[in-house]
Amino acid sequence: MKSLYKSQKGQILVEYLLLMVIAIGCATFLTKQLVGRNENSPGMLIKAWDSLIKNIANDIPDCAEPTCK
Repeated sequence: MKSLYKSQKGQILVEYLLLMVIAIGCATFLTKQLVGRNENSPGMLIKAWDSLIKNIANDIPDCAEPTCK
């Protein structure tokens, strides 16, 4: 029974490290896909924000003529 316990002694550490690697990998992947600032392939949030800014900037005011009051 003692030999079985000794062989599983480091299992919790191995499982913890494996879960940490998976969690960090997922976080890195999601960060790059959502808010990546690469000019060739920006993240989804950056694309949406850029589109929103361009739509607001292209908005023509109701009274664009100088004679309008």
